[in-house]
Amino acid sequence: MKRRWSARAGRVLLLAALAYAGYCAFFYTVQRQLLFPLADGVRHPFRAELRAPARLVEPAVSFGRARGVFLPGPAAPAPALLFFHGNGETVDEHLQSFDALRALGLHVLLVELPGYAGADGQPGFQSLVEVSTAAYDWLAQQPLVDRARIVALGRSIGGAPAAELSRHRPLAALVLLSTFASTADLANDHYLPSWLVRDPFDSAARIAAFPQGVLLMHGDHDTLIPPAHARKLAAASPRTQLHREACGHNDCAYFDRDLARLVGDFLRAQRVLTAASP
Repeated sequence: MKRRWSARAGRVLLLAALAYAGYCAFFYTVQRQLLFPLADGVRHPFRAELRAPARLVEPAVSFGRARGVFLPGPAAPAPALLFFHGNGETVDEHLQSFDALRALGLHVLLVELPGYAGADGQPGFQSLVEVSTAAYDWLAQQPLVDRARIVALGRSIGGAPAAELSRHRPLAALVLLSTFASTADLANDHYLPSWLVRDPFDSAARIAAFPQGVLLMHGDHDTLIPPAHARKLAAASPRTQLHREACGHNDCAYFDRDLARLVGDFLRAQRVLTAASP
């Protein structure tokens, strides 16, 4: 009886191990489709209508051209903000999202993810680093922009390239909305080993090494990226501020005048905006 039970337990454990191995293999295969669902590989020109003074920006990268939309603020030279959107969005959805922040005196460059909305490339760690640094370099060269006061803002998965950019270029501040601590932590949330991750973004480590201020905003009811990620990011540095919202992941009212006031106060404290800004 004991030998029979041991054999049965062994078969159960083997089946469980095979099922888990299959789960891991499936995740490894489809992880980029899960992280970047709108990357369709179809290349085409920018299709949204741009009204002056907005203009299309396409700096060169190794795999073609990065893509973004530059939205000038009311003054020059002035600080500027690089925005990286979430994985279920495209740049053209945010053409009016930053009107209130621009009115405070910020120029804004909306950065498209590689492979999204006809942009060149495929999304991944290296391509996002290349696109973000190319966008930063273009912005820093503009006469309208005070290159000592460039800020990166990322929402959801966009927080990963925003934080990673701080490793490659000098930023005056970081603003991260509903983002994850690292892709390894995301994998662990789903009972997966971190070594399966193909795109090793580690925003907590970037924040720990970042010498400037960081504003974090996160929904208390976020089930896609649980609030524990925000707490880990906040604990990474004494220079962080965590603002909690009574929302989930995609229902937070981030792009309204309340955000502009909160971000404006934060950027004044970081001396990115002056006290005289509206």
